[in-house]
Amino acid sequence: MLLVKVAILSLLHLHQVTVNDVDITPARLKPKLTFSGAIRVRAANNFQRTYHGNLEITAKNNELQLILTTTEEALVAATVSAESPSRALPAALEAQAILARSWIRASRGRHGHYDLCDTTHCQHFKEPTKRGIDAAKATESLLLTWQGKPFAPAYSASCGGRTKTAAAIGWRDDNRYPYYEVNCPICQRDEPQWSRHPSPDQMREIRQNPNKEAIRLKLGRESGWSALPSNNYEIKGDEIVGHGHGHGLGYCQRGGAGLAQLGKTAAEILHHYFPGTDIVSSR
Repeated sequence: MLLVKVAILSLLHLHQVTVNDVDITPARLKPKLTFSGAIRVRAANNFQRTYHGNLEITAKNNELQLILTTTEEALVAATVSAESPSRALPAALEAQAILARSWIRASRGRHGHYDLCDTTHCQHFKEPTKRGIDAAKATESLLLTWQGKPFAPAYSASCGGRTKTAAAIGWRDDNRYPYYEVNCPICQRDEPQWSRHPSPDQMREIRQNPNKEAIRLKLGRESGWSALPSNNYEIKGDEIVGHGHGHGLGYCQRGGAGLAQLGKTAAEILHHYFPGTDIVSSR
C-alpha cells in the first residue's frame, strides 16, 4: 500500500481550525497535534470536509500547516471526485483515475518534506464519492506511460477545440512527454465562446508576454480565475475572445466526457489525447 503526504487547505492561510471538535491555533501547538482515521475539519466561512488517514498539524510563520498522509488509491478516488464533470460516464471517470494515479506517482516529493498540495498547483481533491471510488477500483494500479516511464500528465477543463503544445503556451515541459496538438471533436462541436475586456495595463501584459500560461495564472491570482479563462483566444482591439477553460494541455475533461458518451473506452480516450503513450499495470 503506497502512502502519499499532501498539504491540505494551504490556500486558506489558517490561523484557527477545528479538527474532530478540537479548536486549534498556532499558540496551542506543543509542537504538533496528530489525528487518525476519519478526520473532520472545519475552518472559516463554514468550510467543512472529512479526510481519511493521518493528519499532522504544525505551525509555521504563525500559520497552521496541515499534512495528510493517505493511501495513493484513496487520493485517486478523491481526485476523480473533484476533477470530473458531474455527469461523466464511467469510461471518462476511469480515464481521469489513470491520469490522477500517474500524476501522483510521477510527482512524489514535489514539495520536499511532503509530496503534493490540494491546489491547482498539483491536483484538486475532495471527499471521495462512490463514483470516484468505483473508478479508482476499476483502474487499480494502472498508469499512463511514455517510453516505458510514468509521467505527470496535464489536463484541463476544456480545450476549446484543439489541445495545445507546451511551447504554444510558453510552458516548459518537464514531464518529458511531447504534448501534441490534438483535435477535440466534442469541443469543436459546441464549445461556448467567451469574451473579456481587460484593463489597459492587463492588455499590455497580455500583448507583450509570450508566455500565455504565466499571464493566465497571474491575472487569475490577481482578479479571479475567470479573468482569462483559457489560452485559446484572439485579441480583437480592446477585447479578448476565446474558447475553453484552463491551460489546454493534454487531456480535455469536457472532451473526454463527451467521447465516453460516444462509447469510447478509458484507454481509447487517453490514447486520443496522449498519442504514443501506453497504459500499464504497476503491480
